[in-house]
Amino acid sequence: MDRKEIWNRRIVSILELFASPYSVLRRIYPQLGMLGIVVYFLSLVFVYYQHLDWISAIYAAVNVVTTVGLYAPDIHTMPPQEKLFLTFIIIFSVGLFASMAQTLISTIVNRNTWIDARARWRGKHMKGHIVVLGNSKSIISTAKKLDELGKDYIIVTDNEEIYNSLRSDKVIFGDPKDEKNLIEAGIKDAESAIIFMENDSDTLLVTLKVQKLNPPLITVVAVKDTSMVDVMKTAGADMVLPYEDIVGRMIASASIASQFAGMIFPTKSREFAIGVFEVKKRVKLKDLPDAVIPIAIMRNGKLDPYFQRDSEVKEGEVLFVLGDPSKFKEVNRIVS
Repeated sequence: MDRKEIWNRRIVSILELFASPYSVLRRIYPQLGMLGIVVYFLSLVFVYYQHLDWISAIYAAVNVVTTVGLYAPDIHTMPPQEKLFLTFIIIFSVGLFASMAQTLISTIVNRNTWIDARARWRGKHMKGHIVVLGNSKSIISTAKKLDELGKDYIIVTDNEEIYNSLRSDKVIFGDPKDEKNLIEAGIKDAESAIIFMENDSDTLLVTLKVQKLNPPLITVVAVKDTSMVDVMKTAGADMVLPYEDIVGRMIASASIASQFAGMIFPTKSREFAIGVFEVKKRVKLKDLPDAVIPIAIMRNGKLDPYFQRDSEVKEGEVLFVLGDPSKFKEVNRIVS
């Protein structure tokens, strides 16, 4: 485990338990500020009209705001101006205090608020992580794979279904197009970004903002329209995947040969399919079709990438090849 992993998984996880709850209080900062102003003016009234010292005046003002009622000046000796001013302030402050209490309680009770606050705090303090941005449901499988790979990541999505499905302190619920959310996800200290928006124009906008905030960032972008590939690369994307086109090609290739296992960087100019074949009879690699290249042999449960053209593949071994999927039937005939 390197320094970044120790920081992200150990130190940040410990610190966020103490620090992230305070970010929840930011949601009531405006009410707290207004409440402080109200207490100040009430104290000023008591100092001016009741001739109290400042400590006593603040004590009296807090009593009025919280409606505790431990201090109440003699109403018969109060001048009319003080009565009117206190009436207005009390009505305003009681409403303000009730609003603040309601906001604070709903914030504390709402579990999603705490999760979101922790995710934002975590994102700001992580380093060398992956930021996943978007509202496509493919983000769910992306998150699962990153967990399998043991990679640190933060997701920013405004898709409520995705958020509820993942619901962890790695997910920020917010608009991926909002620069504030990008910064809170730690985009400036991230190692790479994955952008998966439902709309290609939104994908372009997010890509441009990501490149603006962190130009050296490795950016992987998924698009629907193949014509957007060059546009995204011009915008700064390092890799652009037209996923609907790729899935369509993979399905077509799989329909030709059941041994089809995947595809390597398919584009309009080149397309390499991976085939996996269970060898049922001894065969030499030089007997394979020209459009197919052997890349590995599985022997006794271990991959062996070291072989020559005259090497033999024995019965029970597994042969991995790279090439034209239309030739896979011929390969299957040879090894069977």
